[in-house]
Amino acid sequence: MRTGPAIERAVSFLARRQLAHGEFASTLHFDSHLRDEGTFDSSPFVTTFVLHALDYVSGPTVEAMTQKARAFLREEQEAPGVWRYWSSRNGKPIDPDVDDTCCASFALRDDAGIENNVPALLANRHASGLFLTWLRPPNRNNDLDAVVNANVLLYLGERPETLAARDLVIEEILQGRDDRASAYYVQPLSLHHAVARAFEHGVRGFGVCRDAAVARSKQALAAEGGSLSIAMALCTLLAHGVDLGPEEHRAVDTLLARQTPEGGWEREAFYAGPEPPTPHAVFWGSEELTTALCLEALARVEGRSA
Repeated sequence: MRTGPAIERAVSFLARRQLAHGEFASTLHFDSHLRDEGTFDSSPFVTTFVLHALDYVSGPTVEAMTQKARAFLREEQEAPGVWRYWSSRNGKPIDPDVDDTCCASFALRDDAGIENNVPALLANRHASGLFLTWLRPPNRNNDLDAVVNANVLLYLGERPETLAARDLVIEEILQGRDDRASAYYVQPLSLHHAVARAFEHGVRGFGVCRDAAVARSKQALAAEGGSLSIAMALCTLLAHGVDLGPEEHRAVDTLLARQTPEGGWEREAFYAGPEPPTPHAVFWGSEELTTALCLEALARVEGRSA
């Protein structure tokens, strides 16, 4: 299976689309299918996912993109080492949050002093042990989200303070509540994808979710849904060490066929707002984000077959 040329085109696409200050764009939409024109909505969030995908490829172009993207994340960091969803370039007010902070911190995990934000994160826990989404005073509204907690585990790893959150995320999956476990992430595989990512990076307790993750990922591939769903399913399977069979190879062929002449993939909704319990009214995604996940999937497949 020849994924190399598609990977090269995807890397070139991302390099062309990276903004001068290092960001990879996200767009805001009022249609869940992102069929409206959308508006650029500056945030560090999408850039963290592109950086994760770039970990699976190499070369001078990748290195240049990575350096610029990391510089952008560092620029958006605020004391005591936290991030907000909307960037300083956006101009919209929003509280710092655990999801952006953990995704950005993981992307910058080799930076000296990045762990200075750990006390603030550990102090932001619910009585259940789950991490609250927003870094706010305790007298203000907050919420709990399983995907956010999986991303906390990705950054903080398994330690005494995170074991309760880990186990509650596992319970959501084993009790079949995985596709209803997030108020923000709209892709059904989001929790499995986040858990598999954390598992691959050392959260071995998430290994008990493997069978459920494999079953849900294979269902998603059989349904042949959007490119994000296919890419997340492939990444989840590969993170759990699953050997690729005919169905997975057909999914790779589907991704290859959907790559645009420019080298990217069409935008799809990845997350939504506003905060619960208000119903979703705005949706975010971008060609850059879909392309990052598809690039990661293809690069993982290429690495497995090398």
